[in-house]
Amino acid sequence: MKGNALLTGALMLAKQWCRAAGSTRHAVPIRVTLLLLAGLAAGLATVACSDESVTENAIREITISAGSFHTCGVHTDGSLVCWGRNKAGETRAPGGAFRSVSAGSRHTCGVHTSGGVECWGDDRYGQSRAPVGAFREVSAGGFHTCGVRIDGRLDCWGNNENGQLRVPGGKFRSVSAGNRHTCGVRTDGNVECWGDDRYGQSRAPDGGFRAVSAGNRHTCGVRTDGIMDCWGDDRYRQSWAPDGKFRAVTAGSNHTCWVLTDRSVDCWGDDEFEQSWVPDGKFRSVSTGYGHNCGVRTDGNVDCWGDDEFGQLRAPSGEFR
Repeated sequence: MKGNALLTGALMLAKQWCRAAGSTRHAVPIRVTLLLLAGLAAGLATVACSDESVTENAIREITISAGSFHTCGVHTDGSLVCWGRNKAGETRAPGGAFRSVSAGSRHTCGVHTSGGVECWGDDRYGQSRAPVGAFREVSAGGFHTCGVRIDGRLDCWGNNENGQLRVPGGKFRSVSAGNRHTCGVRTDGNVECWGDDRYGQSRAPDGGFRAVSAGNRHTCGVRTDGIMDCWGDDRYRQSWAPDGKFRAVTAGSNHTCWVLTDRSVDCWGDDEFEQSWVPDGKFRSVSTGYGHNCGVRTDGNVDCWGDDEFGQLRAPSGEFR
């Protein structure tokens, strides 16, 4: 636990240094000694001074996540709260301090500040049986879950009907579990996807990416130059990639949302529940579900829009990370 606390603290200090230096677009190398768990040797990390960049040893703090019909978020004190449908116990968040959360179809997973992963909710395919060890991030999909370990290796568990658990070798910066497929960004920036490919959602284009998001039948990613690229099903124009520079993208069921460099949010694709209509204002991050979206505003408050059949839009009060 001591090693992971030091790792998290070092990365937080690095982010503060970046903000103080006034650099949000250029990577500045910072050498910090990291004591890692599980017998890993001390090493050197490079932290990029941009809000959404992820390097080999970086930890992503995903603090709002919209599942199919529920939503979860991490408060500033690390406590976790979920709201919306609770058919399989997916909103019964455990106690403890978390640094990130991911809401899937009927299950939810979070990464504790210690690096351990805990999942709850539906477990019919073993998607809530997280392996032991320290993780940088976790992603809950339809009926499977994947996580990036501290050393960059991927682990996936749960339903493997479409090969979504067949993890390729090598090291990854990040991972995104979709409905029946999975995508990850390798340490060299290339995206690799595996699993269901009936709509071309696993045929990732060449080139360097800094982030990727696997949806239902489509996938989108933000390239290293800020340009967006999407592939897969486009029946609702959810794979249409607009022009401009982007900070982040999130692929939902049949719609997609993005955060522009000016922190404004926009969505496109299916609008049956008005999930592609976006409230005004600036956001730190946004997450798409089946028919709803939730985002963390720059003041830490959460705003949700779209389908509210199960109360998945009724975010509790309090400041979120």
